[in-house]
Amino acid sequence: MNRRNHLKQIAALAGLGMAQRLYAQGQVMKLSTTSAGDVGVDWMEAYKGNVEAATAGRIKAQVYPASQLGTAQRTIEGLSMGTIEFTLNASGVYEGLDARFGALSVPGVFDSIDQGIKVLGDAEARKQLSGIAAKKGVELFTVLAHSQCSVVTRKPVRKLSDFRGLKIRVPGSALVMAQLKQLGASPVSMSLGEVLPAFQNGTLDGVYAGTPIPSALKYYDVAKSQTLLPSTFISIVGLASSTFLKSTGALEPALREAVRKTDAEIAPRALARIDEARVVWEKGGGEMIRLSAADEKSYLDVTVPAAMKELTPEGRQDYEVLRRIAHKYR
Repeated sequence: MNRRNHLKQIAALAGLGMAQRLYAQGQVMKLSTTSAGDVGVDWMEAYKGNVEAATAGRIKAQVYPASQLGTAQRTIEGLSMGTIEFTLNASGVYEGLDARFGALSVPGVFDSIDQGIKVLGDAEARKQLSGIAAKKGVELFTVLAHSQCSVVTRKPVRKLSDFRGLKIRVPGSALVMAQLKQLGASPVSMSLGEVLPAFQNGTLDGVYAGTPIPSALKYYDVAKSQTLLPSTFISIVGLASSTFLKSTGALEPALREAVRKTDAEIAPRALARIDEARVVWEKGGGEMIRLSAADEKSYLDVTVPAAMKELTPEGRQDYEVLRRIAHKYR
């Protein structure tokens, strides 16, 4: 390389470093989710405070719950385009980005939300999941156990046969769709921001979600029956834009440290949110329904094999790691 080209390269690198520093000094980090009034929003509010403190205000975070920046799919596209820096949603909505996310939708891995929190907070689990979607311009920043899954329906689902023929919203997950089809239902992939009007006008007979969501979005105004799905839990995943992370330069480690701090602070909040949601649901006239022990067993006998068939070889490896770690916390 001649001297002139060498000097040009040095100048370019210096310019890039300066641009990163200037960009980071007044940088805005938009945090988006489709949910409202749940632990996902709690996480983003806490992260906002932590990241602003960790960067001495050089990065300002803005929280956008309830699909304010668009549907889950729109925010995923925004990540890859660099118009959104972070999005947090149910793992199922990311299966189109990377099928490995499906491992988080297989029933029977967790027995309780408390166990799920411990499993997903385990260092080995975090390491195993960290590489998902790494080649898609995003980075898995956090993964949290959100709540037990349920189905809110106009007509009560008290036994497995009651699922037959129901049109039920699911969060874009091929694995969840396969499970409900095995139960005789007709799953419909739909972002949370589009659900309530479809539920109100009868396009949907039911909605599949984590238990705090129906309370937060006041589904009890439409339907009063919420059936808990045994050993089936929603995990939420926070993805950050790789382009954004690189642009923060020397501040990037502070962003990551803020994630660890936020995870530790918010994990106990998930349990409180579930209890609060139950109270709100029942005050709204809603009923929480549990299947019989025989139907709970039959549910798992049907749904686990259906979900496993949808997993890729890599997804099966993720699932086996999670299942093995889960045994440590039983």
